[in-house]
Amino acid sequence: MPHEAADPAHDEEGLQLSAADMVWWSNVFKALGDPVRLQLLMYLAAQGGAEVAVHDICDTGVAQSTVSHHLKRLRSIGLVENRREGRIVYYRVGDGVRSALTQILRQRDQANAS
Repeated sequence: MPHEAADPAHDEEGLQLSAADMVWWSNVFKALGDPVRLQLLMYLAAQGGAEVAVHDICDTGVAQSTVSHHLKRLRSIGLVENRREGRIVYYRVGDGVRSALTQILRQRDQANAS
């Protein structure tokens, strides 16, 4: 399908990545390639920015220690944020991540509708 009008949102200059950016994006895609991590990210995104205690995240099919490990991996690349209150660790989706996920899902829905 030909590109009819210049669209700043699809500007090719915006697609240029530095070597460091390529490494970061590669790590993001690797992290999200694990179904449990993707499930955790989507669960946190569905909370609308609210914090969730790590022990309240269930139904992942893996042990709580594994959930903590996966959340730590998501935190290390900036997709989720955490805060500790005593022995309890609270997680929430990182700033901007929820809106990025929403845009991706809308694109998927538009592609499926075509």
